[in-house]
Amino acid sequence: MSIPATADLEALKAAFSQKCTKSFNVCFDNSRIYEAGFQATKPKNEDKTVFFETKLGLMVALFDGHFSDELSEYASQTLPALLCARIETTLAEKGCSLGDAVTESLIKGIEDYDRSLLYDGVINEFPQKDQTDWSDPMWHDQDEVWLVLGWLREHPKFQRARYAVVGTTALVAFIDKAKENVWVASLGDSDAFLGQKSLDGASWDVTRLSDFHNGHNPKEVERLAKEHPGEPPVIRYGRVLENLAVTRALGNHQLKTPLPFARHVLGVIWPAPYIPDFFDKAVVAPGHTSPPYISATPTVCHHSLKPGDILILSSDGLAYELREFSEEDKLLAVVSLAAATSLNSLPTRNTLWSEKLGHGFIGSAEVDNPAERLIENVCFGTNLEQMAEAVKPSGQWDDISALVLFL
Repeated sequence: MSIPATADLEALKAAFSQKCTKSFNVCFDNSRIYEAGFQATKPKNEDKTVFFETKLGLMVALFDGHFSDELSEYASQTLPALLCARIETTLAEKGCSLGDAVTESLIKGIEDYDRSLLYDGVINEFPQKDQTDWSDPMWHDQDEVWLVLGWLREHPKFQRARYAVVGTTALVAFIDKAKENVWVASLGDSDAFLGQKSLDGASWDVTRLSDFHNGHNPKEVERLAKEHPGEPPVIRYGRVLENLAVTRALGNHQLKTPLPFARHVLGVIWPAPYIPDFFDKAVVAPGHTSPPYISATPTVCHHSLKPGDILILSSDGLAYELREFSEEDKLLAVVSLAAATSLNSLPTRNTLWSEKLGHGFIGSAEVDNPAERLIENVCFGTNLEQMAEAVKPSGQWDDISALVLFL
């Protein structure tokens, strides 16, 4: 690819803006929330960011959909409010500490929400509900299933059923009203980082607040092996049953339910991510007989806060662009590039980052939304050739989203 002329810069910026959504809000005792999302190749950005205020605090969340944006969009509109209400109810009914109420509500609330996608969206629509004999040949006829659920997205029941078969990761952070504590529930492989000014005030101490639940995490591989003794490895080629990258997610109930139901009922809620050939080759033939193979149980991390902290949630699309970075450099680079008020305030390690990424960095004067600036600096910075590749890619790019919260 030839390097675009300087005269093309404005055209490239305009093309990038068409593919980049961004917003800025002030809430929660003057906390600043910046959001940005970039879609290079997909018709829709399957990432969704959202924040929700309650009398007890603030919830911010990021959902990274797979197979479509249906569940990530639906979860962003419904799950945060349900979790915040559950925190209030748990606190009132159990008389426990806020920390205990938040932790329990995030774990149980996300698990119950995922279960409702299956039961309220699919199973409870059938006459005998969960007492249905899914091995009955009647339900092996897709026309019989469609008579119950519908067969077009214009049918409300069919659309609700879709939420059970597509999927999304979930990264949910809750900050108390006093801005003294943050709890982060992670389900999947998006990232949450907390930046706190070091004692010298000139650099950042950065802490990861999320786990990564995917086929490249040895702990997740070991967990799945223990849950399915006597079966072939669940993780093959870094993916669950050779198919799904994440080991924990909302939806994807074909990988959580018994084979007859998964194949003959969920499999006809088209376009189904998993078709009969998949079940035959990846499930039946190898000998997998004990679902679920992915989990909807999040892990929760707690951390204390102090004034001037910065919290960043980002999808795995950003992490992929930083794949050559060490974990330490990735954490520091993400926080520094989002928080820097000038290029001079970047750590001296920014020269190493620049070399690995192949470009220089732009400053806050050029892009005033820190979430957008973070995405640009990771993807192309000052390199017009890389910018041209981002806006008119020759290959597949994942969606990239970031939520930056200044406390």
